[in-house]
Amino acid sequence: MIENAYVCYADVLGFTSRFISGDLSSRYDKLIKMVNDIEDPGITVFLMSDSIVIISLEFKKFRDTVKEFYTWGILNDFWLRGAITQGNVTRYHEIAATEQNRFILPFLGDGYMRAYAIETTLNMSGIAIDQKFFDSDDLNPGFRKGVDYIEYEEYQPKIGYEGKKKLLLPREHSLRQVLETMYFEEMLGSHVEDLDKYINTFCFYLQQLLERANTANLILFVEKITEEFEQQGRRILMPTGIVTIFIAMVEGLLNRYRSIDKVNFSSRDQLEMLIGRIISALKEEGYLAVFVDNILDFDKRRRTSIYKEINSLRSRIPVPATEGRV
Repeated sequence: MIENAYVCYADVLGFTSRFISGDLSSRYDKLIKMVNDIEDPGITVFLMSDSIVIISLEFKKFRDTVKEFYTWGILNDFWLRGAITQGNVTRYHEIAATEQNRFILPFLGDGYMRAYAIETTLNMSGIAIDQKFFDSDDLNPGFRKGVDYIEYEEYQPKIGYEGKKKLLLPREHSLRQVLETMYFEEMLGSHVEDLDKYINTFCFYLQQLLERANTANLILFVEKITEEFEQQGRRILMPTGIVTIFIAMVEGLLNRYRSIDKVNFSSRDQLEMLIGRIISALKEEGYLAVFVDNILDFDKRRRTSIYKEINSLRSRIPVPATEGRV
C-alpha cells in the first residue's frame, strides 16, 4: 500500500447518453491522449471507462494535475465530477493479468473509497475537497482559498447534501475561457438531461465572475447572456429551471454592491441597470412569474432577502402586473 497518498476520483457526467448518441468517441480519444501525455512518474492515473483516478505523494504535482484535468474537461464539454482526499491506496504495479483475457484491478484502498463517497454528494461538475484538510491549519497541505478553491453552495443540491462545499478552482486565468463555453445553446444540446447539474456548474462559475471581473467586463457579460436567452427563447421553449441562473446573477450583483469597499460598482445606477436588464429579458420571454416564485422560495430556504432588495431599487426595474414591485 501507498500510505497517505493524495487521491482524486472523478467520473464523466452524461457518459451514458453521450455513448448512446455517438457523441463520445472524439472527446474520449482526447482524454486518452491527455492521460498518455503525462510523463511524470510521480503521478499515477487510472482511466476506467467513465472514471478517472489520480494518485500522488507530491501535493503540488497532484493539485496541478487535477486542475488540468478538470479545466480541460470543462473547456471540451466533457464535464468531470470528483473529489480530493488523502488515504492509503494500492500500488499500481499490483495490477495483474492472471490469464488470457483477464485483467485484474485490485481494491484501490480507503483513499479511493473516501474520494468516491465525497464525489457522490455533488450535483454539478466540480471537484470537492475533503473537509479533513481544513479541520486545522496543520492538515492543509497547501490549498489556498480564492486561488485553489472557493466555498460554494449549490443552488439545486442533492437532498441531504445541502450547505457549502469547498470546490477546486480551474487552472489560473481560465475563468473567462470557461464561461465562454457555457451558454444556453450548449445546455439545451448536450446537457439537457442533466439540467440541474448544468445550472449548478454555471452558477459556480458565475460566482467567480461576479466576484472578480471588473465592471466593464461584467456589463458586457450580462448583456451577452440576456441577449442569448432572448434569442434561444424565441426559438424554443426553455425549461423553467433556467431562472435559477438569473437568481444567481442577481444575488451576485447585489453582493458586489453591498461589499465593504464597494469598488466593484461606481454607482447605484449601474446596479439598477444590470438587474433591470435581467428582469426585462425574463419578462420579455414570459419567465418573470416563475422567477419571482423561485426567488421567494430561495429567500425562504437560504434566509436571504433578494426579493426585498430588488423591490427597493428605483422604478426603472419593470414591474410584473400580477406580482407588485419586483
